[in-house]
Amino acid sequence: MVQHLIVPVDGSDASWRAVDVAVALAQRSEATVDVIEVVFDQHDIPATEAHLSERLGQHDTADVPVTTQVRVATESVAQVLGNEVEQHPEVTVVLASHGRGRSAALLGSVTEELLERIFGPALVVGPHVTTSGFDGPILVTVDGSDASESVLPLAAAWGIELGAEPWIVEVAEPGTHDSADISESAYPARLARTLARNSGHPVQFEVLHGDHVHDEVADYASSLKASLIVASTRGRTGMSRFVIGSTAAAIVRHAPCPVLLVRPPHVHH
Repeated sequence: MVQHLIVPVDGSDASWRAVDVAVALAQRSEATVDVIEVVFDQHDIPATEAHLSERLGQHDTADVPVTTQVRVATESVAQVLGNEVEQHPEVTVVLASHGRGRSAALLGSVTEELLERIFGPALVVGPHVTTSGFDGPILVTVDGSDASESVLPLAAAWGIELGAEPWIVEVAEPGTHDSADISESAYPARLARTLARNSGHPVQFEVLHGDHVHDEVADYASSLKASLIVASTRGRTGMSRFVIGSTAAAIVRHAPCPVLLVRPPHVHH
C-alpha cells in the first residue's frame, strides 16, 4: 500500500526531519522516496540541486531508493505538490508541520492547501516527533462523528502493512470515568469489534479522560510507544469550511510520533 513517498523540503532542519521519517517508513514498507524542493525562479535550480544532493548525503538512507528533485512553482508550493500526487496516484506525502525556509510555515498554509487539492492522506511530522522504526502500535482517534470514523479502514490497512496493532481511542470528558460502568467504552469497543472482523486482525480500544484531547492522545501515544496516530482533519465540532480542525492541528503539535491526517470524503475544496 505504501509504495511511493514524496517529501517536500524548504531548506530548514524541520523539513529534513520529515525525510528521516519517510526513510524509516520506506524501510518498513519497501517504498521509494522522492525529496522535492520548490523554487519560484528557474535560475535557482542549479544551486538548489547541489544543496539537495549535499544535504541528502548527511542523512542515512540505508538502502532506500531516494531521489531529489527541484520543481518551479508558478502559483504555490501546494499546487506543485498536488500535481505530483495527481501524476502518481499511489503516492503518500510526508511533510513537516512547520519549516523556516523559502517555503514558509507548512501547517496552516502548505498542508492546508495541499489537503484541499488531494484526496489521499498526508503524513505530518510535528515538532516533537522522534524517528522510529514504525514497529509500535497505531492510535486512531474517534469522537462519535462519521468524519472521525471514516479513517478506520485506512488505519487498519496501514496496520496490516506495517505489522502494527491498531488502538481505537476516544477521549471522554473528565468526571465520566466509572470502572464499574462499561457503557462509556461501548462505543470504541463496538468500533474495534467491527474493524477486527472486517480486517481479520486484532484491534484494541481505550477510553481516555481529560479536558484537552491533544494532550491525552499525545500522552497515551507516548506511553504505548506508538509509531503513528491516524486522525481525521475534521471531527464532531468541526466546520467544513476549515480543512484542518483545531484538534487535529493540536495533536500534530504535541504528538511524539507522526500523524496521518485524512480529509473526510464530504469536505470538498
